[in-house]
Amino acid sequence: MDESITPAPRGHAADAALEGLFIEILDGQLAPGESLPAERLLAERYGVSRITVRQAVHKLKDVGLVEVRQGGASRVLDPARADARVFELLLRCADRLQSDAATRLLRDLAEYQQLYAIGLLEAASRHATDAEREHLLQQVDTCPATLDAADAQRLEDAFWRRITAIGRNRILQMEMALWQRWTDDQDAIDGDPAELRWFYLTLARQLLARQDPVPFYLASVRTTSA
Repeated sequence: MDESITPAPRGHAADAALEGLFIEILDGQLAPGESLPAERLLAERYGVSRITVRQAVHKLKDVGLVEVRQGGASRVLDPARADARVFELLLRCADRLQSDAATRLLRDLAEYQQLYAIGLLEAASRHATDAEREHLLQQVDTCPATLDAADAQRLEDAFWRRITAIGRNRILQMEMALWQRWTDDQDAIDGDPAELRWFYLTLARQLLARQDPVPFYLASVRTTSA
């Protein structure tokens, strides 16, 4: 385990302990079945109080990464058995994970995001009115032909928010609300912003023409991932 962890700034102590322990578990520095270090040691490592450490451990318990034993040492659980609430921590800590297992998990997360987008497009294809499809196309078409990275990010966010709304699936809408809260505009746009505009313009045109947008979406993301 890394003993040279820099304490977090005041006000972020709870996040430092929670995210630090999460990274150690996901990267295998704390292996499944292993006991967590004593609260005193963890408090020293992260520069926080023992109460803060205890709160972090219980949050990890809630997502299925730690088993808390009354009167005994808490034990690390297999990350593969954690539930979906681990997504938030995964998104927050993605750029600090280094192990092969964590890299595979991040690939799985990227694939899941693509599958989720397919669900959003399918729902929009089923439920959007002609007026909503026209409005979506206008929303993309009025974007400048030349976009910088910030403009491209705004276009992407606005497109998927609109797709989610016109799809009228409450479960997908709830999940989108979670993604927006978790990512907090931290995602970076991959590729050429101009190509991104063309990509969303094509999807909007297919929806307006009542063509299935999923084959085009899949072909595009598979090309990008190749």
